Amino acid sequence: METDLHKERIQQRIKFGNSGEDATNDIYLRIIQMFGCIEKTTTKQITRLQILDEVRIEISVDDILIDWKKNSMISETIADSIVIMILGLHAGKKSVLSESGLRERESDAWKIQELQNLFQEQFGDSFSANEGVGEQEDVRNGSVTIGKSKAVIDFSTMKLVDCNSNPLKGRVESILSIGQKLTTPLC
Repeated sequence: METDLHKERIQQRIKFGNSGEDATNDIYLRIIQMFGCIEKTTTKQITRLQILDEVRIEISVDDILIDWKKNSMISETIADSIVIMILGLHAGKKSVLSESGLRERESDAWKIQELQNLFQEQFGDSFSANEGVGEQEDVRNGSVTIGKSKAVIDFSTMKLVDCNSNPLKGRVESILSIGQKLTTPLC
């Protein structure tokens, strides 16, 4: 690994040897998985990525160049996470989603399932998930029943529909907020 200082920017080049195009695609998919929205331009030999106007990445068949703003905590954190991810992939430890897996993860069905899992973990047997029936097949509701207190959640809109207990209402709204943050890409 080489590090060069250039006009308030830092560059780091990592060589992978003869990993081929599969490694280039794996790195690109993993970066999309980690950061969500990025700018991408591709030529025959180089794929260029831009993350938050802070970090630039050039991926070729045998190496990757990471360029980031000096003295920026965000840039350095992003660059560090990319270096760690690349070293992990290079060591053969990869768990990259395919492009279809990425599309599935961005879908509402995936988000609803993750929210329902979160509610199941939080409330156990007190939580039940209900799918719409008949005219309302696209509606996915869930309910939490603890004693006489009951909360009804519409996972399609990610909103609390009805609740007869203020403490339960606060807890459910808090979990909905956390769930929305967990199912949203980092940038």
